[in-house]
Amino acid sequence: MATKRKIKKNPLAMPIGIIAGILAVIGLITVVKFAIGTFDNISNKTAEKAKYEEMLLPVVMFDPDPFDDLTQADVSQLLNSAVWALLMSEDGADKYPYSEGDKFGIVVPQADIEQYFVSLFGTEINIAALHSSIDLSEYEITYDAALKSYILPITGVESAYTPKIYDIQKQGSSLVLTVGYIGNKAWVQINGDEMTVPEPDKYMTITMRERDGGMYVSSIQATDSKDVVGTTEPDRNREPEEETTVPVETTAAETTAVAETDENGEEITSEAVTDENDEPVTNEEETTTEE
Repeated sequence: MATKRKIKKNPLAMPIGIIAGILAVIGLITVVKFAIGTFDNISNKTAEKAKYEEMLLPVVMFDPDPFDDLTQADVSQLLNSAVWALLMSEDGADKYPYSEGDKFGIVVPQADIEQYFVSLFGTEINIAALHSSIDLSEYEITYDAALKSYILPITGVESAYTPKIYDIQKQGSSLVLTVGYIGNKAWVQINGDEMTVPEPDKYMTITMRERDGGMYVSSIQATDSKDVVGTTEPDRNREPEEETTVPVETTAAETTAVAETDENGEEITSEAVTDENDEPVTNEEETTTEE
């Protein structure tokens, strides 16, 4: 008669199972939080790059000379960037009157341009004291001291570069941006309105300093493209290149027709075998002779 064996229960099985379950839940929550945090970080980085690309567009578009600090900068180049920051703003030039004098253009008070200058380059340069001494004739911009205004040309200007930020590094209260200068003529349009992002013509390091809760450009320095390894992004819009095959030469023998004539002088053709060097190949037959 079979006897039933009693199975001893491990008194630690239940607590261990509960702990394992709790750890599994904690691990899942940790993974989810990490994934969400990573996604948010990527999204924030993308949004941050886009914000500074928009801010730097009127600066990069005219390719100002590099400078280690603002005391070395060409103020006329910076002021021209401030002018275009104003013109490219939401209000633009619509709210300003046109001049009636010898110089025809949009009359913009110097105070308005000063605001955009400070937003881009801070207050290290006292721009309010320099208006009369800055020559902007290269940009066809005229300063009218009597009106305390600038007369801006109405004609459009072709910009040189578009900024693309590849990296943002925080150093204390400053931000160091790795910026690619993409030539405007290098952009390629495909599939309707979709644009492909070309490789930058050069890279620059732009340092941003903090001021009143915002950031301003404090230096623009050249950077070797070798120092930006890994920052370029693959062009996902580029179609895969088609594989091309190179025909391989064969050394197989070819047959050609060789003209021959019979005893009456009439032409007859027979096939002869030639190798790759066009030399005839003959099949030698063994002949036997009777002694």
